[in-house]
Amino acid sequence: MDQILLCTNHLPPVTTIYNSFIQNEMLDANGSYVKVYLYLSMCIQSGNTSFSISSLADQMENTENDIIRALNYWEKKELLVLQREETNGAITGIEFLVPEKQEKSTRPAVLPEKQNSQITTEAPKPSKAEKPSIHITAEQSFRLAENQDFIWISQIVENFLERPLKSTEIELLMYLYDNLHFSKELILYLYEYCCTLGKTHLKYVQAVAFSWAEQGISTPEQAKAASTAYSTVHTAVSKAFGLNRTLGAIEIQYINRWSNEWNFDLSAILEACNRTVLAIQKADFKYTDSILANWHENGVHTLQEIQIADESFAKKKASKSSAANGKQYQNPHSSTSSKNQFQAFQQRDVSAEEMKLLEKQLLSR
Repeated sequence: MDQILLCTNHLPPVTTIYNSFIQNEMLDANGSYVKVYLYLSMCIQSGNTSFSISSLADQMENTENDIIRALNYWEKKELLVLQREETNGAITGIEFLVPEKQEKSTRPAVLPEKQNSQITTEAPKPSKAEKPSIHITAEQSFRLAENQDFIWISQIVENFLERPLKSTEIELLMYLYDNLHFSKELILYLYEYCCTLGKTHLKYVQAVAFSWAEQGISTPEQAKAASTAYSTVHTAVSKAFGLNRTLGAIEIQYINRWSNEWNFDLSAILEACNRTVLAIQKADFKYTDSILANWHENGVHTLQEIQIADESFAKKKASKSSAANGKQYQNPHSSTSSKNQFQAFQQRDVSAEEMKLLEKQLLSR
């Protein structure tokens, strides 16, 4: 039986979304993931007491796997906590968390215990792997406010952004310059790169900067090489799959594993993408990952090595087929290959008198 949406007439027909979600989370997320988050926000704030993964998939004309991927994404972003069964891992509850730097919501969220998925609100829990936090001391602020190099950097960045810097953006600049020891040239290339992509909000700039720091990038040349490699691989995979959208975080994780951890050539990655589309007629990163995982286990990482492996596999298959055919057509009644099928029948001995009698009968006709 279809589930029925229950609501009352005393709740306002509005949905409140934190500004921090829009500024820090929404712009980087896949559009379909954002739709799932907004729909869930509406459900919890409207007092919806009927919710399931399948119903949400029907509402958005997506598969249940698409919805689960979106939920996993927001859980990784620490905006949701998914409650799962221990036996099969099925999602049984969805716990809504409050975005960072926001006060806890006072609206209760109560769903019946029999529902497949429950939505509740709770203050955010500490992350297992804490992200680098930006902390600028008063001494740093006073010192850098009189540093001519830092003042010049701030002015150039404002020109890039075409607006005055916000206080949080100034703190990030101070952190990059004084704590991470980014050079003037590297900081300016950072903002030039982000402006070129059209992604100048604080969280994106910070993520790129921290990524460069983790990779030990210290010059614009190194950053440009890393950015070019990133852009080339991701763009090529998107084209191979026919995707006209921004890649999601999970999809990027797959590509980074293929390229950086498993060290596949781009041509090998694209070959796996092509085989995925030919096999299942759609883009599926998990299917492609299984192909590449098999190649990786067998030490195959280039297109040339793939071709050699394919030829070897084809020869083994042909050899097995020939051996099977040989057994199938072997004559069990014959001891040598020169015998024909008629020799399998017992032949009758005829005497000379019988032969003469037969000749007379034929001549008398």
